[in-house]
Amino acid sequence: MREKYLVLILLMILSAVIFFTVTERIIDGKINKINDYDNRIKIAQEKLNSAQIQDQQLRQFEIIINNSLTKKTGFSVDEINDFKGQIGDLIHQRQISLLKLSDAPKYTLANLIENTYVIEMEATFIQTGQFISDLEALDNIIKIQAIQVRPAQISDTQKKEQTAASSRYRVVLELSVFKVKQEV
Repeated sequence: MREKYLVLILLMILSAVIFFTVTERIIDGKINKINDYDNRIKIAQEKLNSAQIQDQQLRQFEIIINNSLTKKTGFSVDEINDFKGQIGDLIHQRQISLLKLSDAPKYTLANLIENTYVIEMEATFIQTGQFISDLEALDNIIKIQAIQVRPAQISDTQKKEQTAASSRYRVVLELSVFKVKQEV
């Protein structure tokens, strides 16, 4: 009788070992499958994020292209005033002193319309850099033709108030805004 119990116990132990071994292999297979799915999801998510970024950039590029196409022979007064308003807003945001803002049409290639703006302002180097960065972010095709930077003329009372870290400069920016004539 004792032998029968020993055989039964050994069979139970053997069946338990087989059960746990098979279960471990099945679970390992499932874990590997889950990890594979997880990696696929991560790759798909990265592709989706890249596609969303590209879509956003292409939409911005589309806006720039649409703003730069025209059927007219020149810039309208409203377009010029709107652009001057944008420049004024940027200058106001950066707390820059605007001394002069003028515009002039410029004649270039047959299918290209160009309007030149001269901006004379008084600002620090940091403000000037931020302003140029803001100009680049506008929805127009803009080319900076020239930049002149000279120390600003300040009075003796202003010298006492001004610190060395925030030296102001007279900056003259000449920039052009372009539009392309659409062929009909």
